[in-house]
Amino acid sequence: MTQFVYTELYSGFTADIVSGALGVSSSGKFGDKDIGKPVKLGTANNYVLCSSGDEIEGFVKAVEPYTVNDGFSFGSVQRNRRMIATVDAAQVGTLTVGEYAVAGASSALGTLDAHPKVLQGTPTTFKWRVIRVITGTGVAGDTVLLEKV
Repeated sequence: MTQFVYTELYSGFTADIVSGALGVSSSGKFGDKDIGKPVKLGTANNYVLCSSGDEIEGFVKAVEPYTVNDGFSFGSVQRNRRMIATVDAAQVGTLTVGEYAVAGASSALGTLDAHPKVLQGTPTTFKWRVIRVITGTGVAGDTVLLEKV
């Protein structure tokens, strides 16, 4: 019998992908290696990298080669649907199906993360829930599939 598992792709509502300035200043440029990292809304019409424990508003989907707003990086942010993530090293215990996730510790700008890092948390506004443990049991280093709820 064929086995069904959830994946990032599904035929549901359209992805909410928005354009935006990226970074905290014109000196901190986003690049291709920052695609997939979790971000939150900044105060200068921009999105900034999440710190560990922050609620995730979206994930960087693309970075353009030009800048906006006097030198800020420019790109797009996916604010819904599904995303594959890696359980952060700071996770205590397991991150299981049905639990909510917040940002883990992302690598520095310009440093590739295979997948965004997450850990168990209690978001109040921007809720991403684990719908599948892809590898392992949900401990640090394992991969999970998140869905925006």
